[in-house]
Amino acid sequence: MWTAENAVVSGLLSSALIVLLGACGATSDVRIATPIQDVTSFTFLDERPSDNRASHIDEGIAGTSVFYGDDKLSPASPELMKTWLQNGMGAELAGKTVTLRLFTTSVFDPGATVDRNQLDAAKNTARVSVPKGGGVQGAAGAALAEPIIYGIESARSQKSLYVRIEGDIDQKEFSVIHSERVRGRVTERNLRNTIVRALNKLVVTLKSDTKSQ
Repeated sequence: MWTAENAVVSGLLSSALIVLLGACGATSDVRIATPIQDVTSFTFLDERPSDNRASHIDEGIAGTSVFYGDDKLSPASPELMKTWLQNGMGAELAGKTVTLRLFTTSVFDPGATVDRNQLDAAKNTARVSVPKGGGVQGAAGAALAEPIIYGIESARSQKSLYVRIEGDIDQKEFSVIHSERVRGRVTERNLRNTIVRALNKLVVTLKSDTKSQ
């Protein structure tokens, strides 16, 4: 039988779920609207190690890093790189061999820290804010206080977005790193912009190296 206590507990659970989902560290997939260059003026080789191609999550004491592999990027990183290089410097790269050795896209979440005094105060408030006899609601509210506060603090924490591209052109090595920071949840747009800026930086860097030669 559905009771008022059940309704209160269900409402508390729903509220907690909404808060926690809103505080998730990063988006799951990244789509970049760009036409793929199937034909290029240069030869392109993808020599990345297998662990650089697959998405994965690394959890450590300092926080959690989410890595976006080819399965989470559309187009995948090799296609993005070929497209940017062909559009940006197809003439300069004509007849050369471009080798991609690393394309890392990641989001680092330092995690949230919950103040114990704040948590205890929230639990006490949850227990005393229900009517007399509402022990179930009070206990449920106290139990949900910690994940709700954690979700709020996580939404406020600053995440680091990171893109690293390494390879070589006719065995001349290049490396580009671009990073940005976002407070709160990392959206698909945040990651898309970071990747695009990294690719633009790559083209500018390679053009500068070509001119200096």
